[in-house]
Amino acid sequence: MGGSNSGRYGGRPTVGSGLTLDLYRLIRQKLFRRGQSLSGSIVWTRVGSGERVGSIGYEAHMEGDHGHVRLHYTTTSAYSGEKRDSDYTIALETTPQPFGGRRWWFVCPRSGDLVAKLHLPNGAYTFASRQAYRLGYRSQRESPRDRARSRTQDLRYKLGGSMNLMDPIPPKPKWMRWPTYDRQVARIEAAEGINNIHLWAFVQRLQGKR
Repeated sequence: MGGSNSGRYGGRPTVGSGLTLDLYRLIRQKLFRRGQSLSGSIVWTRVGSGERVGSIGYEAHMEGDHGHVRLHYTTTSAYSGEKRDSDYTIALETTPQPFGGRRWWFVCPRSGDLVAKLHLPNGAYTFASRQAYRLGYRSQRESPRDRARSRTQDLRYKLGGSMNLMDPIPPKPKWMRWPTYDRQVARIEAAEGINNIHLWAFVQRLQGKR
């Protein structure tokens, strides 16, 4: 099991380099429900292609002002191919809101902080907070040239195509309307134009150093 992006920026993994549990997205999707105990699977897929990139089993209990979620899954080392089974419980807590009601939080199993999201970076075995893993955001660790390339790749990826900039722009997915596809193609072409400008400037700098 692993995330859809495996790159590192600035020597450390980023938020997008693995899987993320977003508590309020899970609540909106009704996988977690206040006052109920539910179980099932949480699945991550690539946008556009629908390809599965990760899945875990869970049992969520949200009764009263407290709760917990049990996670169980298998991870595979990208280096050795070794498989490891994980099975552990994460506490859920609530805090009062200014205008009534209570807000739910994960209790990070590594730091004890109340957080809305937990992350499983590539190579890790347990979900924990961004701060516990010292995860940064990719945009914070990229140069302007890297950001231009990443935006181009992300736009291609959203259409279900290859992130290789040498490949042609992906064809229209069957589920997408033509006006939407045309806008996406325009964004890709604009992003590729910016990327080419940065690439040309980079090549010029390299030639100037010779």
